Amino acid sequence: MLSLKIVLALLPLLALANAKVNSPPLGHYLAGHYDDVDASSSVSSLLEKLLLKLKEEHYEEPSARIIDGFDVQGVDNAAYLVSLSLTPLVYSHQCAGAIIGKRWVLTTAHCVEELRSFNNGIIGSAIYAGLANRSNVSDAQVRYVDFASSHRSFNGNAGSDNIALLHVTESFVYSARVQQIALPDLDEDYSGKTAIAYGWGLTDVDGDEYSKELQYAFAPLLNSTRCAELLPSDAPLTKNQVCAEIKACYGDGGTPLVYWPISGPAELVALGSWSYMPCGYASRPTVYTSVPTYVDWIYQVISAYYQLN
Repeated sequence: MLSLKIVLALLPLLALANAKVNSPPLGHYLAGHYDDVDASSSVSSLLEKLLLKLKEEHYEEPSARIIDGFDVQGVDNAAYLVSLSLTPLVYSHQCAGAIIGKRWVLTTAHCVEELRSFNNGIIGSAIYAGLANRSNVSDAQVRYVDFASSHRSFNGNAGSDNIALLHVTESFVYSARVQQIALPDLDEDYSGKTAIAYGWGLTDVDGDEYSKELQYAFAPLLNSTRCAELLPSDAPLTKNQVCAEIKACYGDGGTPLVYWPISGPAELVALGSWSYMPCGYASRPTVYTSVPTYVDWIYQVISAYYQLN
């Protein structure tokens, strides 16, 4: 037996210890790789420090996106999607999130903790909205975090409550390219329906560069029984998670699963949480944080924030 450990992420990821040799079912959060830093930035000293830190910590610099996905033509169909930058001064995609209010972004707790760990804090982190192509962020709306709340039960393990809320200093300006997404009803069941996944994660298991073009793919949603059948018996599944038959990968952390009803606006189903490594191994489903489970929590955090501020 060989104990395996992932070293490509900012935080210790879910390492299913004592995994068998030649069998790669190692769980990991959908984040952890570093993006290529925007070369057009004039902050050369920061770039040098960033690259030096990456080398010191033995991290790699691949990019990532949805495997077998398709390019999104513009961002009008995913106007609620945002990119969380690794650093506030130099744009570098690390995770994603979804706009749920003019000053609120919903993402996963592991993304927040990675940013907090790298920057010694989450306040001041940069969020980019309205990105048509990550090669050019000049038209993006950039906002900075002034408040963050990760679920108190999140402990770094994949089975814990992997969800977080971010508040920004200035409201997003809604347009065709920047909009909020509707929250689902409490405990809404999307099993058996087909959602759409968006993201900038790896399109190739062996890829080494984050996608510049936003990707999307159709994601059939599984019920808990079927999901458990497709994953190992010791998979850390809970009722607060939902599985999708899609190959998400590094860089897809916090990315939204979206359901489009026959009538009405798009609904936020879930957020990219974790999967088994290598990405898409044995056609195992990707596990997402189920948003309907946390609707009450979301409203409680927002209400508490306004009561205190």
